[in-house]
Amino acid sequence: MASHFEAIGIGVTSQDEFGELVVSLISAGTARQIDKKTSEHVWTDPSGARLVAQVRKGEIDFLLPCLAGTTTAVPVRDVRLVDAETAMLDLLDGVAGEMICPIAVELEDRAVLANAGGRLESGSLVLTALAEDVTVHADADAYAASQDDDGLKFAADHFIPSGTFALEEPSPDWTPSAHALFAGEVVEAETPVNTVTGKVFHRIRVRTIAAIELDVAIAATELEQPPARGNIVTGTFFLTGRLGLQPADTEEKRRRWFRR
Repeated sequence: MASHFEAIGIGVTSQDEFGELVVSLISAGTARQIDKKTSEHVWTDPSGARLVAQVRKGEIDFLLPCLAGTTTAVPVRDVRLVDAETAMLDLLDGVAGEMICPIAVELEDRAVLANAGGRLESGSLVLTALAEDVTVHADADAYAASQDDDGLKFAADHFIPSGTFALEEPSPDWTPSAHALFAGEVVEAETPVNTVTGKVFHRIRVRTIAAIELDVAIAATELEQPPARGNIVTGTFFLTGRLGLQPADTEEKRRRWFRR
């Protein structure tokens, strides 16, 4: 299984090399002050590879590898941080506004959300994912044929927020993780080069449940060739996203939440 950093073309051979690279990229990124002690730093490569860091008192206390999403934002509600890294929210149908499912996601703008109280009543999310384990099928028919005749059948556009389920008796400190099992049709595909490391990765756009589209990064070590348009991809994915929050925006939304 490829790491989240490998999915965006950041592969290093040692911890020291990794640390030096992260510091240099964050230093080259865009910074904004969240509060007196905390700042957010975002580095984005032309390939779409992105690192988001939260720095507190000169130390990195949150680092998120992700992909700069370009899809249409989908409506969400009941956004709340459940631990230092992960948010839970309700994913809505963009047409009817009906709930699809609750999901766990790691947010690019979690620092702003945390500073505003950790909750929002509603918003719009640009959803992205990093592939951890992925399988490619030629089309929906091939995907259907790959399933066990005696087992459960899944649609070619299913979405299961697996990180929200505790598979065993959860410990008292258990919290959801930003993982999902999903399948969808590839509508765009390319293999960009991370300009800093010189490593390639696959970037695809997937249309999944309720016609929701999200950008997905896949390590080239996971798939030698990129999926093609019309293929069905399925697997395990790490969910990230951006609400587009600005420090001034969240204060009024936070007040509305607590007036409910």
